[in-house]
Order: sequence, then structure tokens, then C-alpha cells
Amino acid sequence: RRVAITAGKVYNTICSQLLPTPAKSHYTFNLRDLAKVFQGLLMLDMGKSRPQSEVLRLWYHECQRVFADRLVNDQDRTWFDDLLKECLVSDFETTYDDVVTGDMLVFGDFMVPNADPKIYDYIDNVEKMVLILQEYLEDYNALSTAQMKLVLFLDAVCHVTRISRIIRQPLGNALLLGVGGSGRQSLTRLATHMAECDLFQIELSKNYGVSEWREDLKTMLLKAGLQNKSIVFLFSDTQIKAESFLEDINNILNSGDVPNIYAFEDLDNIYTAMKPVVLDLGQQPTKTNLFGAFTKRVKNNIHTVICMSPIGEVFRARLRMFPALINCCTIDWFSEWPDEALESVAKTFLNEIPGLEDGQVEGIVDGLVSTCVVIHQSVAAASVQYLAELSRHCYVTPTSYLELLGIFSKLINLKKEELEAARRRTKTGLNKLLATQEDVAKMQAELETMKPMLEEATRDTEATMIQIDKDSVVAEETRKMVQKEEAGATRMADECKSIADDAQRDLNEALPALDAALKSLKSLNKNDVVEVRALQRPPNGVRMVIEAVCIMKAKKEKSTDCTLR
Repeated sequence: RRVAITAGKVYNTICSQLLPTPAKSHYTFNLRDLAKVFQGLLMLDMGKSRPQSEVLRLWYHECQRVFADRLVNDQDRTWFDDLLKECLVSDFETTYDDVVTGDMLVFGDFMVPNADPKIYDYIDNVEKMVLILQEYLEDYNALSTAQMKLVLFLDAVCHVTRISRIIRQPLGNALLLGVGGSGRQSLTRLATHMAECDLFQIELSKNYGVSEWREDLKTMLLKAGLQNKSIVFLFSDTQIKAESFLEDINNILNSGDVPNIYAFEDLDNIYTAMKPVVLDLGQQPTKTNLFGAFTKRVKNNIHTVICMSPIGEVFRARLRMFPALINCCTIDWFSEWPDEALESVAKTFLNEIPGLEDGQVEGIVDGLVSTCVVIHQSVAAASVQYLAELSRHCYVTPTSYLELLGIFSKLINLKKEELEAARRRTKTGLNKLLATQEDVAKMQAELETMKPMLEEATRDTEATMIQIDKDSVVAEETRKMVQKEEAGATRMADECKSIADDAQRDLNEALPALDAALKSLKSLNKNDVVEVRALQRPPNGVRMVIEAVCIMKAKKEKSTDCTLR
């Protein structure tokens, strides 16, 4: 009874003190938040008696999860912690140190993997919890095709336990508020794997629209209602292609149904599948009862986890338009990473760089980690000053920090490759110099061995040169004689050519007469010869021809008659 009264007092104080502002538009509380506190208290195993300190520890934890997790700054969180500590002293006559004995206040049901039933209890060994979460992460990576490289620093571990707590609750839905790169979706996937639930997330494409969205929603609702499977619906504000998406999610959070999403054959399947369930409850199998049982099962099995950025007017407008995002969800605010988170992430990234992971240079990783943290924090402080002086926002997010580490890793690998290439070139040059030195030494040894032979060859060469000089004189005289004979031969050749040319001209002149004589000769016959022989006094022309023939035949001319014969 005292717990209930104190919880009501805390609720009333929060409602009156923590009022919504433009920067804290989600500071709206209702009785559902108070009911979530008692719902968390009922998750404790009541099979055994509990001392007052354990019950108060769980009450303190649940108030932190329901109310404090949505607070945006350390000032509000400190105020709420002081309020709870004051309530412990005034209403229960105990102190925070008596209730919380460890460094962290964490409850969970995942410390014993594959336990049935899972026991929701206080976790006092933080190191063991981190190791178990690391095993869950390795198991997830072994089963999933999309690997997750998570650094489980304490802040991330706390968010995993909070998401896991929400998923294990009936009607548990979460609204994760934080900037990009804070790990909201990755931690949700890990918490879903720890809770052994199915993860559902839409896959956007260029042509993805309202029809594809409603088809995906229908598939998820039928799977949760007909197959009775626990499903975590992970949705991000970057996937909102139409505001109707949020309207449908608002309906699912409120009633577990989306109007006019089922076809007639889908409704027939629902009525058929839910009839045994309704009969077991002792109700009449009317369509209203059948669909009501289906909707109730959908609400119990679907855990919606919405990841949104709290920056900008769009976020505040969506909270006003769709109030179920606050009323039906447990809010978890992802603050900027603390120093421990920045150091853990930087150390993990830097240790993956070849040459740094084995500590070749002592203390270099620690120095680089400190430098990266200082760079990130200095830029964040400068952005605050920039906003104060110029009223312009410059957001420094965990994504920026991861990009810094990625660029550094890329640059150091690039420089290492350049140095390695230069080292290889230098080594190749030195090897060639050494090889050349060895070759020169061998050649010098060979020269020393061949020196007498070279001297003898030099002497032979000198003698040969003298002989060549002598032969050159003789060759010069011979050359002159040959040139003189060549000149005479050339002159005689010219004379012969002149004679040949004259003979050729005479021949050219005689050839037509010869051709004509041959032609006339061919035309002679026996009668012509008989006619010539019969001439007693041949004409002068005939006589001349006969005399010419006698000359050609070397016959002496005796008389004309003789000649004719």
C-alpha cells in the first residue's frame, strides 16, 4: 500500500513539475505510465518472500525506466533521482545506499540463457552481464547474414537491458529517441534475439508505397495473430514515405488493428483459426468475439519499437498528430555518448588496425583514443557555442565520431601502404646495388686473371697495326694502278661503244634493204631464173645484181654468160 501511495505521489509531482516544452515535447504523462510501474513490479518472481529492500529496489528501478529514461538532460535526471531518494527517506525510512548496493541498478531476465521460465531479477555482477551480452551478440552474428559490429560499453548495455525489459512485457512498445548512429536499431536487434522473438522490418525500395506498406503490415498481423508468434516490429523515421504509415502504427498501438486491411478470405481464415480459442474462453463464436480475440492476441504478440530523431518541428508535429506514440510506448532517450563509450568505441576501432592491435608501439593506442575523444568533445562544445552566438545548429552525433574513426583508419592504412611501397622500392634498389657490387667484384677478379692475356693481346694488336700500316702503303699504290687501268678501260669502252653505235646505225640502215631483198627473194621462182639465163644481153640492172652476187659468193667475173650460168 505504501508503495502504491508513494508511486502516486511521484506521478503527481512529475506531472506538475516536468512540463512539456518545445525541446521536451514528449514530457506528457498519463495513468498508463503509472500502471507500467506496477506492471514492472509484478514481473518479479513472487514464488518466494522478498525483503523490503528488494521490493524497493525494483520499485526504484521501474520508476527510473518509466519516467527517468525519457528525460533529456542531466539536470532533469538529477532532480528525479533526488525526488525518489527523498521518497525513500520520507515514506520508507530507508536510504538509497541501503536499497541499491551495487554500482548500477539493472534488472533483467537474460542472465541464464535458454531458461524456462525466465526469471526477472536484479543483476549485481556487471562484468558477467557484459560477457553474457557479448555471447548473445556472437550467437546473433553466427545465425544472421548481416553481421553487427557492436561495442558493448556500459551505456549501450543499459539501453539493451531497457529494450529487453520492454519487449518481455505484455503490450510492451518502445519509442527510442536519439540522433543517428546512437545504436537504436542495432541494440533492438540484439534485444530481440535475446528475447527469442522474430524481428520484422520493412524493406524500402524505389517503388515502395502505401499498398506495399499495408501488405507488409497485414503479413505481420496475420503471423502474430494466427501463428501466435512474438514479433518485434522495428520501424525508423527514415522509413516514413507517407504520414499514413504513422497513422497505421498509431492504430496498431491503440487497438492492434488497421481499418480495412483484411480481405474477405483473410477474415474467413481469422474466424476459422480463432474459433477454438474463443470456445476455450467460454464465449460464443460470433464474428465480434472471434475478431476481438484475434486483435487481443495481435496486441500481446507485437512489440513495436519506433526509432525517431527528436530534432526539428516534424518530430513535435508527429507527436501531436499521433498521441499513441507517447501514450502506448515506453520512451528511452539516447543521450550523447559518455567518455567511457567514446573511449571503448575508439579502442575497438583502433585495435582492428593492423600493426596497432599487438601493441608494437607502447602506449600509442591510448594516446590515439584520448585524442579522438578530445576532438569529438571539443567539436561538440564548439557547436554549443556556435548555437549560442549565431543561433544555428551544428549537430555532432555518434555517426560523426564513427566517421572520424573510419577516416583515420582509412588514412593510416593508406599511409602504411605508401610506406610499404617505398620500403619495397628501397629494398629492391638495395638488392640491385648489392647484386651489382658482387658482379663488379667478379668482373674485377676476371680482369686480374685476364690481365696477362690482355697485355699479350695488346702487343699482338700493336704488331698487327704496324703490319696494317705497311699493307696500307702497298694497297694505296695498288689502288692508284687500278684507278689508272680503270681509266684506260673506261676510255676503250667508250671507243667500243662509239664503234658499236656506228655499226648499229649502218645495220639499222641496211636492215630495211635486207628485208626487201629477202622478200624479193621469196617471190622468185624457177621461171624467173630461166628467163634471166636466156638473156643474151641482159640489162644493166640485171648485170649489176649478178655482179654483186658474184662478189658475195667470191666468184671471179669471167663473162656475162658465165655469170648468168
